[in-house]
Amino acid sequence: MAFSLAPNALPRRLASSHFTILSSPLRAGLATRNAPQLQAKGYHASTVSRNQNAEPKQGLFKSLLHGSDTARGEGMTAQSHSTAVGRNKYVHEISRVAVQPAHVEEYKKVLAEHLPKIASDPSLGARLVGAWEVVVGDLETFYMVWEFDGYAGYDASTKALAQSEVWNSLQRSVRPLIASRSNWMAQEFGFWQTSPPNDKMGGIVEWRTYHLKPGMLLEWETNWRRGLEARRKFVEPVAAFFTQIGGLHTVHHLWHYPDLDTRKVTREAAWQVETWNDTVSQTVKLIDKMHAQIMKPLPFSPLR
Repeated sequence: MAFSLAPNALPRRLASSHFTILSSPLRAGLATRNAPQLQAKGYHASTVSRNQNAEPKQGLFKSLLHGSDTARGEGMTAQSHSTAVGRNKYVHEISRVAVQPAHVEEYKKVLAEHLPKIASDPSLGARLVGAWEVVVGDLETFYMVWEFDGYAGYDASTKALAQSEVWNSLQRSVRPLIASRSNWMAQEFGFWQTSPPNDKMGGIVEWRTYHLKPGMLLEWETNWRRGLEARRKFVEPVAAFFTQIGGLHTVHHLWHYPDLDTRKVTREAAWQVETWNDTVSQTVKLIDKMHAQIMKPLPFSPLR
């Protein structure tokens, strides 16, 4: 929304009353008493009045152009939190694709034909971390995670992919098949690095999404780092990301299990550990909402 602060924008009645106040007897008396001091400093009484009236406007202009002091402070805090908790080595793109139910099998064939070629071409700069299909949760939905060498690497990869015939063929093939898609740029937590490629794991992946209250990322990381050591006794974490572009204040955790029954037994065992209980009680206060889905890796997924 644009704001006009030009004098001509003032209503005539308001402008008239403004100058009436400035020329009132009270103002004249004040000006007479202070005239020697003001004139000695090179000021006229009307100049002082104009300067005083200009201060709020200057403050408003400063906020519009540069943001308020509070907003700038909050932005610096958010950036410092991100730097403090992140691994700060790679950036990851999390891609979510909802496919039309009638085209799911065709979509999987197109991915199997194109994604391994893209991931194996070092000139494209895009490393496929994993690709999964949702089997409990948002059905006919697929998730892919790509890794890049920082945002500079992502920018370079985007340019290279735009010139890649394999990539363009993939886009032409999948567009008629999908219902919607979205993506996020995310970073790994420093204490929870992504597992290396492993095609022998098999089983399932639980993808848990937590939407945090703004400003709670650092506190979340502190509690989870402590609780993860207790949880490792029962299950191996696959990856954990926090978003930097896209849906903000969001954390994604990936856990691997052989099957759903093992997941049940594992979670029950973890609840017997006091450290894990404390982690849950501390982090639940930081969450707005959460979502859990079960996925199976696609045959070509580096992480399985």
